[in-house]
Formats: sequence, structure tokens, C-alpha cells
Amino acid sequence: MASFYSTELYVTIDQRTPAEEEPLPEAFHHDDMSLLMRVLCFCALGRPDLEDHWKSLQSEEAFEIVRTRMCSILANVITIAGVLLATSGVFLTTGSPVTSFDYLSPAPYFLLFISFMLAMIAVLTPGSSMLRWIHTDRQWTREASFILALLPLTLTD
Repeated sequence: MASFYSTELYVTIDQRTPAEEEPLPEAFHHDDMSLLMRVLCFCALGRPDLEDHWKSLQSEEAFEIVRTRMCSILANVITIAGVLLATSGVFLTTGSPVTSFDYLSPAPYFLLFISFMLAMIAVLTPGSSMLRWIHTDRQWTREASFILALLPLTLTD
């Protein structure tokens, strides 16, 4: 039986499977990696550099391990963000049960509304990322990672 994160229908096998692991391209080797690049790598991949991500793109097994780990993390984030969204929605749509604290006055209501909007973003962002992880294969991720990784490098140099 296929698991929830199964990608059996979407995985394509790379016909040019290398006999040995390819090294990280020279464009990504930075001994003096800037703080911005480290933060971007950590936010996107959970690691402060691109070494582990590149290694996971070398074999199907390693890529599946990373894909499963990322989907699990994203599912937890979506669950927490959904709870926050529901809580914000409840506060926005119901009146205050006590008269001493009226959270429907303009200032608290505005802050609750901002909280609701941020919770919506917190649900949509990992949701779209999870869709990408579920429906992509190793070769596409490898090519897209190489192209997308050039952007932070151009910003930090």
C-alpha cells in the first residue's frame, strides 16, 4: 500500500546515473559564505550550506529520505499553522466573554486581523512547498536547485 507521501506516479528515473558521486559545483564552494546565504540555505533546506542537499541529489535513496523528512516537517508546520489560523478566526468572529477586556475594539481587533493574515500565509507557504516536494523528481530538483541557488550567490557577492 502506498503511503500518503508516495510519489510512485511522478518519479522518473535518471538514465544518466553516475557511477560515483559528483562533486559540488565550483559556483557553490564558498569558504567565506555570507550570513545571508547561510540563512537562506537554512530556511530552504534546514542546513547552513549546500553540501548535504547536493549529496541527497546524487542517488534516488538519499533523495527519497530527504523528501520524506521535508514532507514530515512541512506537515507539522501546516498543522500548527492551521491551529493558529482557527484560533485567530474564532477570536475574530466571536465577542469577548468578559466586559473588562473587549478585544473587538479597534486596536486589538486590528492585531487579531494581522495575526489571522499571518496564519493564512503560514498555512499557504509550507503547503505550496509540500506540493513541490511531493510532485517533483530528483533530476528536476537537481536542475532547479542549481538555477535557484545562483540567485543568492549573486546577491551575496
